[in-house]
Amino acid sequence: MRRLLFLLFLIPSLCLAQLRIEADRIIYEGKKDVVHFLGNVKVWHNGRYFEAQRITYWPRERKILAEGSCFIKEGGDWIRAKKILYDLRAEQGIIEEGKVFLSERHFYITGKRIKKIGRDRYLLQQATLTSCDDLPSSWKFTAKSLQVKVEGYARASWPGFRVKGVPLFYLPWAVFPVKTERQTGFLIPSLYVSNRYGPVITLPFFWAISENQDATFYLTRHGDGRGRGFKGGVEYRYALNTQNRGEIRVFGLKDRVLGKYRWAIFSRQLHRLPYGIRASLDLNLVSDDDYPSDFEEDIPEETRSEARSKRSLESALDLRKGWSFGEAALQWNYFQDLTTEEDDSILHRLPRATFKLFRRRLGKSALFFDMEVEGVNFFREEGYRGQRLEIMPRISWPSKPWGFLKFESWMRLRSTFYFTDDPGGTYDGFQDRILPEGGFSLSALAIRPYRTPLGEVLHLIEPRLHFDWRPDVPQQQNPHYDSIDRLSPQALFTLELLQRLKGIKDQKEWGYLKLSQPYDIFPGLEPRERLKDLEVEFRLNPGDLLSVSGDLSYDHHNERLSSLNVALSVSYKALNLHGEYRFDRDEEVEGIQVGGSLRVSENLDLWTSYRYNLESRYRVETVYGMRYRHQCWEVGISLEDIGASPDGVQRAEWRVLVEITLRGIGSYGFKGGF
Repeated sequence: MRRLLFLLFLIPSLCLAQLRIEADRIIYEGKKDVVHFLGNVKVWHNGRYFEAQRITYWPRERKILAEGSCFIKEGGDWIRAKKILYDLRAEQGIIEEGKVFLSERHFYITGKRIKKIGRDRYLLQQATLTSCDDLPSSWKFTAKSLQVKVEGYARASWPGFRVKGVPLFYLPWAVFPVKTERQTGFLIPSLYVSNRYGPVITLPFFWAISENQDATFYLTRHGDGRGRGFKGGVEYRYALNTQNRGEIRVFGLKDRVLGKYRWAIFSRQLHRLPYGIRASLDLNLVSDDDYPSDFEEDIPEETRSEARSKRSLESALDLRKGWSFGEAALQWNYFQDLTTEEDDSILHRLPRATFKLFRRRLGKSALFFDMEVEGVNFFREEGYRGQRLEIMPRISWPSKPWGFLKFESWMRLRSTFYFTDDPGGTYDGFQDRILPEGGFSLSALAIRPYRTPLGEVLHLIEPRLHFDWRPDVPQQQNPHYDSIDRLSPQALFTLELLQRLKGIKDQKEWGYLKLSQPYDIFPGLEPRERLKDLEVEFRLNPGDLLSVSGDLSYDHHNERLSSLNVALSVSYKALNLHGEYRFDRDEEVEGIQVGGSLRVSENLDLWTSYRYNLESRYRVETVYGMRYRHQCWEVGISLEDIGASPDGVQRAEWRVLVEITLRGIGSYGFKGGF
């Protein structure tokens, strides 16, 4: 706005020095003390350009009159007008039949008469605003009169909105801010139509607290007489600097359908505390298991997918401090199971403390020492709970017995202590476990360059052999919180073959393949227990056209896959396709997700996506969408077909989202469901 107001009356530059003026004739009338610039007048001043057919200047009254095809330009901004009159002394002026272009937001502003009636006050008659280049404009705002105060408000008489010259609505009057900074006030309401409860209307109010913090308050009416009632919400955001920022979202209502209070709290925060401590918070709490599906719009996007797929929510607070010699961390992890109303038996880690001492040489010897320490407080309302302390010092000896061969042996002593509170009396109050471990690794690296049609590449081959040993130590007397509490004995050889393709010029990884086959020779094992699953990791990125990545594990004995995860994307000109497949036999997870987008033309995009849960045999969702882009507006339409989950938590429904964007103004969306 400041740039617009400067351009509106750039003519005062004419009275300054360092002007370059061209005109067919220049006439000075001494008696009247007036200067006339006549015919093809052109003025240059400090990167600004002005032209008109006639300019008259009265030095004594300090007035300027420009007439005939007036044009003012600075950078990408310009003004065209029939006539411009400006009083330098009173700082007032008039532009007749003016048109202003602001390049920053691509705005065209017109007025039959534009008056500067004070130092920071302006009056526009028969005003219009649009960002459209076409004539007639695809859309424009209009006003019979518009009074503007810089860094204040604009008051419009009979404002309206037109599409291709056709009026869509008018208001008797309107007031809106025209300040350059964020302003407190109401935002555009949103509307969603539910086939079960009727219209859902949200009225947001924005509070500009300061330059680095703001808040948005939401009042939502969920449906008509059949609906859930009123829901309130607030979203607070702050950014003190790049290392201290975050947001907090809180919602609450008294649900008239269920007859109970319901709420949700979400927060993402990052902080750099004194003494170099890094802190992060990821908070996700809901009042009940159905809240994420009933009020999906309240859930952050990353949390929404977790709630859908895992049917659980995790909240975590992490404090971390690093030094040149090690790192310490303190974490709190709280879990909420969305598949059951009773969470008393869910195990939480409140807190988990870890310390890592980085590897360092022992004196002047060839030995190196590192250590890990972990302490966890396992808490739950029902069942046994307690603390576990684990100390793991480790000594290693890296060497190169032959120039190309790397060899490293290591030993570790895993000392674990349990302090248990068990109302059932299954576990004693104190237990311990002393578990020595050891092993070695052997590796070599071979490199060979190749020429390909895509360029020169390096082929790196690295065979590896690992041996990990752990004795058989009784552990059944210890509480079982996670897999660390039941470590099987092993004398495990693992043969790995790692291959990489790397571009010589761009240093880009073209391909990656890792094969890993473990075999356990520990005495007493059954033959089926010795040969472990074959594990494979792969990535392929030969160019911008194709990208493939994934991993799998193969069970030799049952001759079947234990797990498989594959992601594929293909891009060719205007077409983009992507797909994902995930399978894990132990976790009983299997699902696919495919999608694609097509740029039909410079103006039109189409896309679709499809998710199917193969384990539960139901379609999660299908989405269809399109977006049409014009020079000054866009419209996007998406249609979501949500499938019903077998447990009945997610009901089958259709959702429609229509989003209209006016360039330079903003977006407005409409949602509906049935």
